[in-house]
Amino acid sequence: MSKNKHIKQKQHHFHWLLLLLGIVVIGAAAFGGYHFLNSGTTSLPKEVKLTAVGDSLTQGVGDPTAKGGYTHLIREKVADKNPSVRMSVANYGISGETTNQINHRVVHSKRLQNSLRQANVITITTGGNDLLKFLKANVVGLNKHQLDRKMTGYCQTYQTRVTRLFRNIRHLNRQAPIFVFGIYNPVYVYFPQVSYINDTVIHTNQITSKVINQQHGMYFVSINKQLTDGQFKTAKSRKSLEEKAAASIIAEGHNSPADIEQLLDGQPAQSNKYLSNDDHFHPNLTGYKIMTNQLYKQMAAHITWLKE
Repeated sequence: MSKNKHIKQKQHHFHWLLLLLGIVVIGAAAFGGYHFLNSGTTSLPKEVKLTAVGDSLTQGVGDPTAKGGYTHLIREKVADKNPSVRMSVANYGISGETTNQINHRVVHSKRLQNSLRQANVITITTGGNDLLKFLKANVVGLNKHQLDRKMTGYCQTYQTRVTRLFRNIRHLNRQAPIFVFGIYNPVYVYFPQVSYINDTVIHTNQITSKVINQQHGMYFVSINKQLTDGQFKTAKSRKSLEEKAAASIIAEGHNSPADIEQLLDGQPAQSNKYLSNDDHFHPNLTGYKIMTNQLYKQMAAHITWLKE
């Protein structure tokens, strides 16, 4: 074999070796990049878009700053703990809406649909008005057996409605993590001895949590204990509250069904320091900060680019 031919063969083999090496490097980089992306570490966009949909708790009713309650506060908290993260918030909360009404907007509002599709994070508040409507319709004139039967029907109906809402939102956005707030009992401090309302709140939250667990990438944000108990954080303080309420019933004849119905319309007897002084029903700034902290804990637990 001539010397020139031998050199050409070596060059040919060398070129093939370089080509193979290039393929290996590109393949390794592609695999590494795929793994890197799917681990969530590079999923942070230049601007994080949060779309909030729901009822008055999303709208921010009761927030004395009129900035949108937790939707404003979560943006501030994310920026404070994560200086490199820029978050924008689109607030689609409408006071008084039930789960069905929120779902109607999700299905028919093109503007809301576009916002949900483009969102990197989604938050939802629902269930409170469903329960309020049920209580107002059934709290007066029914015995325990009748109430239990009504409650069973309400739970079945609510589960159907909230399942439909969550599926429709997830259908619009398959990737974004979705955080769903539970509800709380706004009248516990005023009527701590009325266990039926607490029970219905617990049932509603259990249903919401159950439906969330049937969807991928959805997480429950609990606020019941914090906002229901208000400043009465210890068992001792709650026992004292209940004893005073019982004494008031004996002395003054309060706690009739009419009293409870009146309170459900926002006319309280005393104060929960985490609720608005305007209606004693929605969170005040302290209450919305509690919601924000609970939301951020869940977000930090499930979103890789957030610091705890």
